[in-house]
Amino acid sequence: MAFAMPSNCGKSRFTIDLAAHTALVHKKKVLIISNEMSEEKMKLCLITTIINNPEIQKLHGYEISKTEGELLEFKFRADDPKKVDVDEKGFIIRKKDEKQGDFVNRLMKESTEFKNTVAITDWANKEIKNSIYFINITDHTNDELKKVIINYYYKEHIEYVFYDTLKTDTSNIGNPEEIKKTATILSNLAQNFNIFICSSLQLAENATSPINLDVNDLAVSRTVKEVLDTLCLFKQITREHLDEYEYSLKEVDTKFFDLEKSDDPDVRYYSCVIDKNRAGAKPKLVFKINLAYNSWEELGYLRLRQK
Repeated sequence: MAFAMPSNCGKSRFTIDLAAHTALVHKKKVLIISNEMSEEKMKLCLITTIINNPEIQKLHGYEISKTEGELLEFKFRADDPKKVDVDEKGFIIRKKDEKQGDFVNRLMKESTEFKNTVAITDWANKEIKNSIYFINITDHTNDELKKVIINYYYKEHIEYVFYDTLKTDTSNIGNPEEIKKTATILSNLAQNFNIFICSSLQLAENATSPINLDVNDLAVSRTVKEVLDTLCLFKQITREHLDEYEYSLKEVDTKFFDLEKSDDPDVRYYSCVIDKNRAGAKPKLVFKINLAYNSWEELGYLRLRQK
């Protein structure tokens, strides 16, 4: 399987969301191979996902909302804002010259939000230990990629592989046709070892409408589609065009809903066109995204508003 998005639209974050749900909700062993995001950034994104994802919240038992930026900057709200110095959003302010360890100890006393975040992180570290494996590889050959997957298959018994982003072998950079060869190797591994492999791809920056995407909008060689079992194409529906679309909960339905404009700039809507699906239907879907929380919510079936 592969999914494609334009640059800087959240390919790596979607990969993390899928991997977290597969590992933690479905209890499968997952390998994430990245040549885009460092392991440190991937783990921060993973913790953000685990904190905010409704299905994973049912497992760890805490219903809180924290953005990735708040976690990175240690921004936590006080239980009693009158007893401590807080900023305009209610986040506890670190004192001048206060050591990190002292600040953490103070947060444990003054912020239930921080205590809950620590509890979720402790839960996540235990769960991730034997279920999600990361590896960051930059310049690599197809043989090296193959070796990594086979090693983790035998050593850790992984069942799902997420590869972000599918690129050509290093010895063939600049030759887009070679990406089909890499995809073929992944396809053969999936079949021979009975594992699921999902890769992200680059979508071209062009004027194609989000609902009219097809394989010709890939930034890489279109021949890669021949090897894939499933190909999904994602593109943002810009704010000024939201009122041109509507969605339904069933593919054939009589009730339709608007794509509501939000005051939050992090809230976006993505069209998802299933361009290839050997398993059956090829619908056009709509997702509601909030990258700050790494939230991906599939709303339903997308269509242009009928006049």
